Amino acid sequence: MKTKQVIRNLAFVLCLGLAFASCNNKNAETAELENTCAYPLEIENYAYSDSSKFAYIEMKMELPVAKDSVSQIIRDSLTAIASNSIRGYFNGMDLKIAEYKGKDDDTKSKLDYYCREFVRLMVDSMAKVDYNEKVKYWDEDTTLTDEQRKEYKENVPPYDYTMNISKVFEDSTYVVFYDSEYTFTGGVHGGVIGYGGITFRFSDGSKIDNFLKENVVKDMQPLLKKGLKEYFSENADEKVTTDKQLMENLMLSEENNNLIPLPAWTPYPDEKGKGLIFTYQQYEIACYAAGMPSFILTWEELKPFLRDDILEDIKK
Repeated sequence: MKTKQVIRNLAFVLCLGLAFASCNNKNAETAELENTCAYPLEIENYAYSDSSKFAYIEMKMELPVAKDSVSQIIRDSLTAIASNSIRGYFNGMDLKIAEYKGKDDDTKSKLDYYCREFVRLMVDSMAKVDYNEKVKYWDEDTTLTDEQRKEYKENVPPYDYTMNISKVFEDSTYVVFYDSEYTFTGGVHGGVIGYGGITFRFSDGSKIDNFLKENVVKDMQPLLKKGLKEYFSENADEKVTTDKQLMENLMLSEENNNLIPLPAWTPYPDEKGKGLIFTYQQYEIACYAAGMPSFILTWEELKPFLRDDILEDIKK
């Protein structure tokens, strides 16, 4: 009987240990199972789409299920990012989406509201206005035939806005979501906007806005050049190996001594957890045809430039 009791006790201790380890694989003794256990995240999907002759909007999000304090924090942060993207789209215009007044924890209702208001403004205050101006121009253009006018009016591409926020990486230290947004408003081509990679800590749900120390861009030039040479070599007939070749692919400021800046988007852990992905947006350092220059620098390469708290994270 005593032997059976000992076995049961050992089994209980083992299960308890595994539960704590799954909550915080780095420091099981300080884990708070009920309040902070978030890893791995349980994900639910949100989707919204609407289309008309004048505009199309689609929004897709992977959101953590709020099962504890950390997953709640991450969920709220992602919801706020999506809401701010939609509301901020009209910054600089005489257009504004009023703040949502419903229950703050009703994520679907909140996002549905912002999406509906976005469509209303995009269609009524932007796309329709643009379309009517085009029609007026075509009607007044005496060089066009009636057939040409009809064809132009029937083939005006609608305005377009899509947002896709999805989880791209997760280990017991960090979880990364990627926000990819695309917009087209009747120009020559559309453009990619958004936040890029969004990294959260599992220890407390905090969002990491910068992995690097301040004022490191000058010392990081060799690494940035290495990564960009690899990017521009991928589809080139001739490998980009020299600084001169690289500079021919870039559009940098002479006033800043052609110093390669850090990307505006915060670098984020790659899917294998070996380092950080650096991504430059369209036109940030190169022409549109160059795409979005992107490369990975390993944690080992980045060690001299990482913040102290990040160094502590990757030690664990």
